[in-house]
Amino acid sequence: MGDANQGLGQHAIVIGGSISGLLTASVLIRHFQRVTIVERDNLSVSSEPRKGVPQGSHVHVIFSGGMRVIDQLFPGFSDELAASGAVVCDFSRDLCWYHAGVWKSRPKSNLKSYWQTRPFLEAQLRRRMSENAGIQIEEGASVVGLLADPERTRITGVEIRWGADEETQSIAADLVVDASGRGSQTPKWIESLGYVRPKEISVQVNIGYASRDCEPSQDNARDWKIMALYGTPPNSTRTGYVFPIEGGRWRVSQVGFLNDTPPVDEEAYLEFAKSLERPDFYEAIKDAKPLTPIASFKFPADKWRRYDQLSRFPAGLLVIGDAISTFNPVYGQGMSASALEVDELRQVLECQPHGKGIPADLYRTFFRRSAKVIKVPWLLATQSDFLYPQTIGKRDFYTNALNWYLIRMLRLCSGNDRITKTFYEVLHFITKPSAFFHPRIVFRVMIRSMGFSRGFQPSKDRLRQP
Repeated sequence: MGDANQGLGQHAIVIGGSISGLLTASVLIRHFQRVTIVERDNLSVSSEPRKGVPQGSHVHVIFSGGMRVIDQLFPGFSDELAASGAVVCDFSRDLCWYHAGVWKSRPKSNLKSYWQTRPFLEAQLRRRMSENAGIQIEEGASVVGLLADPERTRITGVEIRWGADEETQSIAADLVVDASGRGSQTPKWIESLGYVRPKEISVQVNIGYASRDCEPSQDNARDWKIMALYGTPPNSTRTGYVFPIEGGRWRVSQVGFLNDTPPVDEEAYLEFAKSLERPDFYEAIKDAKPLTPIASFKFPADKWRRYDQLSRFPAGLLVIGDAISTFNPVYGQGMSASALEVDELRQVLECQPHGKGIPADLYRTFFRRSAKVIKVPWLLATQSDFLYPQTIGKRDFYTNALNWYLIRMLRLCSGNDRITKTFYEVLHFITKPSAFFHPRIVFRVMIRSMGFSRGFQPSKDRLRQP
């Protein structure tokens, strides 16, 4: 990690010690003499979620595409993660998923998924990152503003505050990367410097989570490691998950769309589980021994700040991860998408001539490339959200037609292994969504829509396959 030519500058700052922040720092240290991560939380090695990560009590999964990036930055990380306790699954074979009104088929695949808690994952990443003495984490410090040159055309550092202190400190940097998450202040900061805020697209879904850890119930007939039972729009707004995490535990989550928030008291929690579209989730968790209290989390809306559409932006500043976009977490693509954005940053920086500093138009190249990454999870999330008529947001002219097609394609996943694999490959960032429109899949969808079964019988009984 330290063998690259560090020739783009002396110092880079990353705002936020998030997953994307840690990965970003590992890229920047290849091009700068030192990198400082400014993190407002006080970090620890405990299993407790950080205060600044409200979703930290809920499951976090890394898909194949995202792990490939992390393994490139930290060789052997996936093996170390698994050896330390993360659960590795064949996503297709080990997942029992009820979706679009049917159980998906479960063909064997090469798509690995890594399941663990957020604090566990962050601790493993920080451990690997600590091997590079050039990266420093300033804990308990908040960035309260950006420093700029007199012409306000280039960012020259940040202003930070320690804890509750009123005094601030200025830290100079050749490049600042905002990885502070959905609460990013960059739009406000650049506006104060005379720039236009990025256009923000919002799709309001008002999702509520309620999660807890459990000791798995005993069931000798269980043939799955992961269960996902999605409600079928537009009538069912409730979803349930059983995810494996380190320590041989389950993380059990219930989700409600459109303010149908799951309860956090014991009896009502199980009653909510009983109300799901299929009984399998309730049957799986009813005898599982609770190990933690029920933690809640609300996700109001998908948001995408369109930095890629700006014509002016200060040099020496970039934004990455959730600070650009956040999308419905029910598909679990957030961390993998952030990792792929970091990979785009890696490729962009490797193309820069060293010794000449950060070019003024670096932002334009990076934001346009990151937008191509974001389009995949954004499409999957928002198209699914718009299956509920109550979802608030601008629908594109093709939304209804695309959803008509996608819902019929998803129903084919009950009896067609090839279509199931294609869907999962898109979900894992291995294949582009255009694969949904391969002539072979289009033909199957059209045949089904005209009432010809072609030997296909969608199943509402959970598929048990050896």
